[in-house]
Amino acid sequence: MDLYSDHQAQFNEMMIQLEMEFDKELDAERLAKAVDLTLDAEPILGCRFVDKSYKPFFERLDVNKRPAFFLTNSQNEYETFKTRSIDHKTGPQINVCLWHSPNGDWLLLKSSHHVADAAGIKDIVAILSGTYRRLSDDPAYRPSPNIKEQRSFREILKHVPLHAYLVIFLLSLRTQWVGYFPPPIHALYTSDGPREPLVYVNHLIPSDRVSTMVKYSHSHNATLNDIITAAAFRALATMGNRKKGSHITFATTIDLRRYIPSGRVPSVANLSYMYMCWPDIGAELDKDFKSTLGKVAKITRHRKEHWIGLDLIFETFNPMCKVMSHAQAKKIYREYMESLIKKQTGTHWFTNIGPIDTESVNFGIQPSKAHFLPPVAYPPGPCMFSLSGYNGTLTLSAGTYPTQKEIVEKFFDAILKELRFRWE
Repeated sequence: MDLYSDHQAQFNEMMIQLEMEFDKELDAERLAKAVDLTLDAEPILGCRFVDKSYKPFFERLDVNKRPAFFLTNSQNEYETFKTRSIDHKTGPQINVCLWHSPNGDWLLLKSSHHVADAAGIKDIVAILSGTYRRLSDDPAYRPSPNIKEQRSFREILKHVPLHAYLVIFLLSLRTQWVGYFPPPIHALYTSDGPREPLVYVNHLIPSDRVSTMVKYSHSHNATLNDIITAAAFRALATMGNRKKGSHITFATTIDLRRYIPSGRVPSVANLSYMYMCWPDIGAELDKDFKSTLGKVAKITRHRKEHWIGLDLIFETFNPMCKVMSHAQAKKIYREYMESLIKKQTGTHWFTNIGPIDTESVNFGIQPSKAHFLPPVAYPPGPCMFSLSGYNGTLTLSAGTYPTQKEIVEKFFDAILKELRFRWE
C-alpha cells in the first residue's frame, strides 16, 4: 500500500494534513518534545523513504537529522508551511507546525501518505496528544517504541472468512473491467498549469445544519455520506461541458479497517482502497434530490453488504507490486493514468474521512475547530476532495492550484446549494 502511494505521487501531492484551531495557548517546548517522542513511538515516522533499489524500503534517520517541529511567527509563515510539500525521501514522515496567532493557537499535523492514510493520521495525532499530556505530569516520560510494525494488508485478511473469497473474486472481475474499460465519465477537467501556489478551499457546515441532515438521512434510509455524495453528483452534473451519455461517478476511498472488530490496527498504516467509478448512478440524472439520494443509498447499501473494498485482494496491482521492480510498476501506473487523463475518463476522488474523535485531539485543551486537508491532484486531472467531521460539524476540503481554484470553489458552492433546502 505504501508503494501504491508512491505510484500516485506522480500525479498527486501525496500529503494529508490535520488542521486544528485552539482558543488557548499550547506549550511549544513541550509540544516539540512530544513530536520527537512520537517519531520513536511509531518508528516508521522517523524514517526516510529509499527507492534506489528493486524494492524500496524505509530507513531510520539519525536522531539529529529528523527535524519535525516548526514554530512560526506569522500567518504568512504558517500558510507557507501548510502549502509546502513533505519530503518523504529525506524524512521524517511527519511535520508539525504551531502558530501562536493573536486569537488562539493553530496546530497543523502534516503526514506523508507513504506511511499513513487519514485513519493512520488519526492514530498519529492520538499518540502525539497523549504524549503531550503525559509530559505535563512526567517530563521524563518516553513511550515504548512500537516495533511490531503490523502495517500490512494481512491485518485485514485475518478477519476475512474463507467462504468470502469466491464472492470477492467474482466482484473483483467487474471492478477491474470498469477500471480498465471505464464508461464515458463526466468530470471537471481544467487546463494544465503551474504547481504553485497551492491553496486550500474549505467549506464548513455548522452543527445545527448537520443535525438537520442527519434527521433527513434517517427518514430516507440513507447515511450522511449518501447525502453528501448525492449532492455532489447533482452539482457535478450541472457544471462543465457535459457530454451526452457521460456517467456521474467518483473514485471513492474505502477504509478496510471496517473488517476489524475494533476498527483499528496495531501500527500506523495505509489500509484504504480507492474504489474506482463507484458509486455510479449512470448517465441519467434523477428529477430531484430525493430520487438521486435513493439511488445512491441503494447502491452503497448493496455493495457494503458484499465485502466492499476487498477487491484489492485480486487486483492486478497487487502481483505487479510483488513481482516487478518498483520502477517498472511506477511506469505502468504512469502510462495508465496518462491514458485516463488524455481520454478524459478519470474521475474526481472523494474520501469521507469521518469524525475526528475529540479525545484523540485533546492536548489538555480541546480544539474549537478541526478538519482534514486531503491529497491534491495536479492539473489537468479532476480534483480530489474530502469530508471530515468534528464536534458535530462537517468540512468539505480540497487543495487547488491556480487553474483549479475557481472551478473547485464553484463546485463546493453548488454542493451546498443542493443541500440548502435541508436546513432552510
